[in-house]
Amino acid sequence: MLKQYQTQKTAVLLVVLMAALIFATATPGEINQADWPDPVANVVMPYQSSGLTHGPMLGRPTAKTMRIWVRTGEPMEFKVVYSTQLPLTAETAGVVGQTRAEDDNTGFVDLTGLHPNTRYYYGIVINNWLVDTRMDFKPGFPSFMTLPDRTSFRDPTYNPKGLFNFSFATSFGNRQTPDKYGNSPSYSTMFERHGKNLRFFIMNGDYVYEEYRTKENKPYTVDMFRADYKSYLKRGRDMAKFFRHVPTLFTYDDHETYSDLEGTGEIGLKEGKWLYRDLALRPWYEYCGWANFTTGQQYQPIRRSSTRVEKGSDVLYDPSANFNSLRPEAISNIHIQMGSRNAGVYEFVEVIDKNRLRVRPAFTSDEQCAYSVGTHHYYDWKVGNCHFFALDTRGERTRYIPEKAHDPDRFLLGETQRKWLMDGIHSSDSDFVFVISSVSWMIYHTGYHGGERPKPGERSRKEDGFTGAVVERDKLLDFFDRLDKQVIILTGDLHNAFAVQISDNIWEFLLGPINSANHPIGTAGNPPYGGWFDSEGRKVKIKWVAGFPNEVNYTRLRSKYYGVIQVNNVLKSGRQDGPGLHWVAYDQPQVVVQVYDGYTGELVYAEGISMVDARNPAANKSE
Repeated sequence: MLKQYQTQKTAVLLVVLMAALIFATATPGEINQADWPDPVANVVMPYQSSGLTHGPMLGRPTAKTMRIWVRTGEPMEFKVVYSTQLPLTAETAGVVGQTRAEDDNTGFVDLTGLHPNTRYYYGIVINNWLVDTRMDFKPGFPSFMTLPDRTSFRDPTYNPKGLFNFSFATSFGNRQTPDKYGNSPSYSTMFERHGKNLRFFIMNGDYVYEEYRTKENKPYTVDMFRADYKSYLKRGRDMAKFFRHVPTLFTYDDHETYSDLEGTGEIGLKEGKWLYRDLALRPWYEYCGWANFTTGQQYQPIRRSSTRVEKGSDVLYDPSANFNSLRPEAISNIHIQMGSRNAGVYEFVEVIDKNRLRVRPAFTSDEQCAYSVGTHHYYDWKVGNCHFFALDTRGERTRYIPEKAHDPDRFLLGETQRKWLMDGIHSSDSDFVFVISSVSWMIYHTGYHGGERPKPGERSRKEDGFTGAVVERDKLLDFFDRLDKQVIILTGDLHNAFAVQISDNIWEFLLGPINSANHPIGTAGNPPYGGWFDSEGRKVKIKWVAGFPNEVNYTRLRSKYYGVIQVNNVLKSGRQDGPGLHWVAYDQPQVVVQVYDGYTGELVYAEGISMVDARNPAANKSE
C-alpha cells in the first residue's frame, strides 16, 4: 500500500513539474507571470485535481470584510489566503474553513480586518497546495476591491462627510439552455467593460431555472434543486469567472423555487406548489443566500422535520425538537409538506414549550407528516449615503386572484415585511434608497407569451407583480412619495427592460434579462413604447422600453441587458498647494442608471436622477 501511494505521489509531482515547465516556456503574454508563484518552491495544484468542484465566489462585501465560498467533492478543510501583493503561496496568511456534507459540501469563510478601498488577491489552499483558480489564465488570480468608507475620500474642507462615488451592476433572468445559451455573453461583456470599477453585482431573481426539476420527475427533492445550481456554475464559465472577481448578492424569485410561486403566506391554503418554498430555499442558501446580509432580528435557519399530528388539535408536537431555541419574531409561518392530508399553510401562533408550537388552523387528520418552520428572507445593507432593501416577494405572499387585485387582503410582502421596509426607510439617513424587488411594480406580467389572450376589459389570469396587489403597492408608493429621498426600485421577473418614472422621486427599472428569452410587449400589458401609462389607476411615465413586438414568437427573441448604476457624490479637483487632488462633495448628489446590451456592450439608455428632483423636505413636514 505504501509503495503504491509513493508511486501515485511521484506521478502527480511529475505531471505538475511538466506543467510548470510548459508555463515557464509559454509565449509571452499568454500567462501573467506575476501571478505565478515560484514553480519549484510553491507548486500550484491544477483546479481539477484539487478537490474543488465549484467556486470560489465572493459575497457580502463591506469596507473591511469579504465572504468567500467554495464547493468541494467531499467534506474537507480549505484555507483562503489573501494579500495586496502577488504572488500568493500556500504559506500566505489566510482563514481556514470547512465544507460540510449536510450543506452539499459547500462552505465559506469571512475575511475580516481588511483595509477600505483596497484591492486584494486571493487563492484557495487545499492539502497545503495552492489551487490554480485562474480561468483561461485571464485575468490572473482572482481579486476583489473592498468598499470605500468615510475615511477613504474625506477632505476636511471640501468633503467633511467623507462621501464617495461607487458603481454596481444588476440584472435578472439567467436561464441557460445547454445547446445555445449555456454561457451568457453578458458576463464577459460586463467584466471586460466594467469589472475593475464594479463594487458588487445584484442577481435580482431567476438565477437558475428548472432543469433537473421537470414536470415528469416530481415530487422534487433537495438534490434536484442542488443539481440545477451545480449545472449552472459548471456550464456558465464566464459567469463563474465574473463571480470570482465581483461580489454578488441575490434575491430569489419563482424559478429558484417553483414557477409562478404564490400563496406561500396565505393561511389556510391546502396542498399546492407554494409548499415547495422551504424545500427549495435550503439549497438556495447553500449556493446563493450565504452571500447576503440575511442576519439580524428577522432571519433564522429554516427548520424541517417530521412528527405525528392529531385531528382537531392546533398543537404541533415534536418530541425531537427544541422550539425554545426559535425566535418568534423570525418565524414567517408553518408549512405542512406535500403528500400529507394536512398539507397546507399554517399561521404560527406561539411557542408553548420545548416540544410544542401552536398553529392555526387546526389539523384535519391523524397522521405522520413532514413540516417546516419558515423564516423571513428580506435584508438590507448600506453603502455610503445609499441604503439597499432587498425584498422577499415570493415567500410570504397571497395568491393572485384577478377579481381581488384591489382587495386589501391581497399582498406580496405582508404586514411584517411591509413594516420592516417602511420603518427602515423612515429611520435611514441615506439620500438614495434602492428597493430590490424580484417582481415588477408598475408593469404587468401576464400570460401573453404563453398564449393567453384576455378579451378587452378582462384581466389576465396570470400576474406575478404588484399590479395584482394594488392596495399594498399604493400604500408603499404613497409612503415613498412623502420622503425627502430618491427611491429607485430595481425589479425583475418579466423578461423585458423598462425605465419608468412613477413620480418626482420614485423610479422603477427592469434591467434584464441577462440570458433568458425575451417576453413580447403583450406580456407587459401592452404599454406604449414610451409615454404615459395607466397602471391600475396610477399614471406613470415610461421613459424607455426594450420592446419585443407581439408579432414575433418570444422563444426566438434573444436580447440581453444589464444595468450599471453609478452613484456620484464627489468630483475631483486639483489642489492649489501642490500635486494631488481634492475630493469636492456635490451639493446635490446624483445616480446615473445605464443600460447596456449584453452582446455588444453598447449603451442603449441612461437616466440621471438627482436629489434636486426629490420632494422638498419642508413641504413634506407641513403635510
